[in-house]
Amino acid sequence: MISRKATPQDMFIEGWGRMGGYWGISKVMAEIYAQLYLSGSPLTLEELSQKLKTSRSNISLNVRGLIELGVVNKVVIRGERKDYYSAENNIGKMAKLLAMAKKKRELDPAMEIVAEALEAAESTDGDHGDPQHRAFVEKLEELKRHMDFVNSIFMSFVGSNDAVKGDINGVVEIRNSAKPETK
Repeated sequence: MISRKATPQDMFIEGWGRMGGYWGISKVMAEIYAQLYLSGSPLTLEELSQKLKTSRSNISLNVRGLIELGVVNKVVIRGERKDYYSAENNIGKMAKLLAMAKKKRELDPAMEIVAEALEAAESTDGDHGDPQHRAFVEKLEELKRHMDFVNSIFMSFVGSNDAVKGDINGVVEIRNSAKPETK
């Protein structure tokens, strides 16, 4: 049996696939994006299926998810009946889109739970003098401050072209404003 040596492209696609879970997308989604990103031209579902050695239905399902995220686009090629797909080539834009999807899926619901619990705890009549109740409210307030800080980092990253270019001044300003003043 002859084993084929992995090409640099294969290594990149496989590695990109392993990192997909950290970005909130599946391994196959990340591999599809990597394949399209490296491709010099748009690819069909069949071509992706052959290159990634994955079923066409799995490719189709994951391409739809990538389209919904905005990191893959359907491309019309005149005279062709098949659908073609290309990757978002602006890595900064791709990173922003994945960060926003992750924020909406993970951070926003957690922030909503904490805000609702804090509002309910603060509006509870008669418990404000109770030390346990006060400790609970303080913990929720601290958690809310930390979540607001993380949300500010996300918004600084996705809301500013400077953040994509590597300018972290907005994040540093937010972090410095969150620190208690020392005298």
